[in-house]
Amino acid sequence: MPLLKRWIPLLGLWLLGGAQAASCGQFGLTVNSPSVLKAVEHKVGCTFTSTRWFVDWNRPFPSAQARALLAESGRQLELSWQPRLVKVSKTKTSYVGVPYRVIAAGGYDAYVRRFARDVRATGRSVAITFAPEMNGDWGVYQLSAKNTPQDFKHAWTRLHRIFRQEKANVRWVWAPNIIYPTARASYGALYPGDAYVDEVGLDGYNWGTTHTWNRWKSFAQTFDASYRAVKALTGKPIQLGELSSVEQGGNKAEWIRDMCRQLPNYPRVRKVFWFHVLDGKVDWRLTTSTAALKAFQSCIKIKP
Repeated sequence: MPLLKRWIPLLGLWLLGGAQAASCGQFGLTVNSPSVLKAVEHKVGCTFTSTRWFVDWNRPFPSAQARALLAESGRQLELSWQPRLVKVSKTKTSYVGVPYRVIAAGGYDAYVRRFARDVRATGRSVAITFAPEMNGDWGVYQLSAKNTPQDFKHAWTRLHRIFRQEKANVRWVWAPNIIYPTARASYGALYPGDAYVDEVGLDGYNWGTTHTWNRWKSFAQTFDASYRAVKALTGKPIQLGELSSVEQGGNKAEWIRDMCRQLPNYPRVRKVFWFHVLDGKVDWRLTTSTAALKAFQSCIKIKP
């Protein structure tokens, strides 16, 4: 999982107008501003009908930006809602995790209800992934002795109940990180249950040689074991909620081509979100090289 993900407040108007290009198929895009989405679509030559943004805790639902996006025919919005508070000083930005048990006990009910009402006001369905990669051990809201799997499930079900009470049209997406050696809980221990989940996701990255603790991994090496585990856990539709590869350590263009060859072997996967973000020194963007861009265009049958 990338180390830094944040919702960046968007200024100005969404750039509307003009005919949309053909759909990018099952591929969606994670971006940190609408202008980035438009720029990538222009380069690729297709429309990412599903778009993912990140929203931190106690930040309002981005109503204006959501309405502008959803006004375009066929657009779908997915939010990764991160239970962490942003602390900004003159010298740095830091984050503080919001304990699941505080959410479960109703400590943020007023905020959650406002958020739900703002979602309802769009008049459209919005997908929400609460606490993405909750099974990790690197973030401020992930598992600890005081942030248990049971706490997580109680928080999830409370959110689900409040949104239902507020009649907000939400699809709930449960999205852990792919299986890794130091995970603090199994998928089964963290799954809220089919009654509270509409779709399940998996987040996974090929870090290549950007860090000493990893190596180049193919698409199948990244996702296969986790896909099989999730498929055994539930019959819900599956998405790859965060996916990307770096250039360092291998051939990114070939990684993309191989991903496209392999995806038919994962028939339960309905959507695939490319994480198009420069995250510190790690560049996950789809457009890091002409070869990578052309490989993606070939994947979705668009002539470069």
